Amino acid sequence: MKEHIEVVSFDVDGTLVPMEFNNLIWLEELPSLIAKKEGMSFEDAKAYTISEYEKVGEGDLRWYEMNHWIKHFDLDASFEDILSKYESKIETFPDVVPTLERLEDRFTLILTTAMPREFLDIKIKTIKQFFKFDFSVISDFKQLKTPDSYLTICNKLNILPSELLHIGDHWEYDYIAPKEAGANAIFLDREKKRIGDFIIHDLEELEL
Repeated sequence: MKEHIEVVSFDVDGTLVPMEFNNLIWLEELPSLIAKKEGMSFEDAKAYTISEYEKVGEGDLRWYEMNHWIKHFDLDASFEDILSKYESKIETFPDVVPTLERLEDRFTLILTTAMPREFLDIKIKTIKQFFKFDFSVISDFKQLKTPDSYLTICNKLNILPSELLHIGDHWEYDYIAPKEAGANAIFLDREKKRIGDFIIHDLEELEL
C-alpha cells in the first residue's frame, strides 16, 4: 500500500484531539447556559440538552452546528465566546506530533473532518503547520463524511482515490466511507475494542 500513497488524511476528534473539549462545550457549557436561562438544575438541563441532541442525531448536519443549537435553545451567547472560553483546554494526543513529524516530509498531509470550520480552526492551531490542506466536509461541501466527500477531496487534490490514505476513529465515516470511495483507510481504535487488518490502537503503530 505504501508505494502508492501520495496523501495521508487525518480525522481530528478522537484521532488527533481528545474529546474533552467537545464534552465541555456540548455537555457542560450549553447545559449550564440552559439551566441559567430556564431556572433548571444543571442535571435536568443536561438531560434535556442530550434529549434534544438525540432527536436530531449525528446523521443530520444540524447535529454539528453550534449556531443551530444556540438558536434552538434561544441562548444569549455566541459560538465565538463559547469556544474561546475553553480554548486553553484543547490538546493533542501524545502520539500526534511525533507521527506528523515522521510523515510530513514523505507525504502530503491533510485533515478531513465533519466538524464545522469554526471548531476545526481553533482545534488545530498548534498543529496546523503540518497540513497542506484542511477540509471541513460540513462547511466546505455541506455533507457528512460520505464516499462522495472523499471523492470530492481527491478531485480537488488531483489524485486518484487509491493514492489517498485516511485515518480516523469513526468506523462508518473514517473507514467504511473512504473504502467505498476506493481510497485506503485505517481505523484508529484508541479504546482497543477491535482487532484486525487495517486497525491500529495508537498512531505510533502506523507503518508507512
